[in-house]
Amino acid sequence: MEHKCKIIYMPVNNMRYFLSLNSFLFILILFGSSVSGAQPLIDQPFIDGGGIRPGESIEYNVRIKGIPAGTQVLKVNQKMVLNGKEVYHVESLSKTNSVFSVFYTFDDRSQSFINSKDFSPVHYERTILDGKYKGNLAIDFDLIKNVAKVEKNKKSTEVQVPRGTQDELSMIYLLRTKELEVGEEYEFNTLVGNRSTKVEVSVMRTEQLRTVLGTLKTIVVRTVPREITVWFTHDSARIPVKMEANTKIGKLVANIKSIK
Repeated sequence: MEHKCKIIYMPVNNMRYFLSLNSFLFILILFGSSVSGAQPLIDQPFIDGGGIRPGESIEYNVRIKGIPAGTQVLKVNQKMVLNGKEVYHVESLSKTNSVFSVFYTFDDRSQSFINSKDFSPVHYERTILDGKYKGNLAIDFDLIKNVAKVEKNKKSTEVQVPRGTQDELSMIYLLRTKELEVGEEYEFNTLVGNRSTKVEVSVMRTEQLRTVLGTLKTIVVRTVPREITVWFTHDSARIPVKMEANTKIGKLVANIKSIK
């Protein structure tokens, strides 16, 4: 109580300092992303010679808490035309193995249709079985009008989205196609369900990583708030060879098993 009284009856000059400090902190909180120094990822140049490779298929072994849990496959299908736009059709298939499924079942199938010109998402779909939860999601993006039409579990909403917004799968391929400098921070928005979330990307370091493909020079990238760490090959292919993430059932580590 005495502490509160001292604050209430502090001298006028100190009170002005106190209010100014709090106003400044409020501004930092409100506009934190704009003063963080992070650069818009969408504005970074594309890697020379890089891009999405149709026909590519990458398979990963997934462990949770060090226990073999299942597999994940990232696939790039052939180009196609959707809503009058030439797009890449990419897929992600993740599922637990028969042993791990006795304790916890996970089956996640998503696909994204990415504009071949600017790598922005046009359409996204996801079907997921996560323990006892089942869900379906479909998103149509209109990034000219900055609007996304979301259908989640048969409920439709329309969401305003900032320029450069990605879906949860297309963001991986955006990171693979953009120039990234060690020590720099970048940002972009991702639509998670019907909620637009700002993602900050820290390019942490380069690292020699032992993989089934041999020892590779990689560039290590971490995203927040999702706290996902990805090791990309340090070349124009930018292949994700390892991924780590904290999940509700423990730390997940995915290591590359094969690539075609």
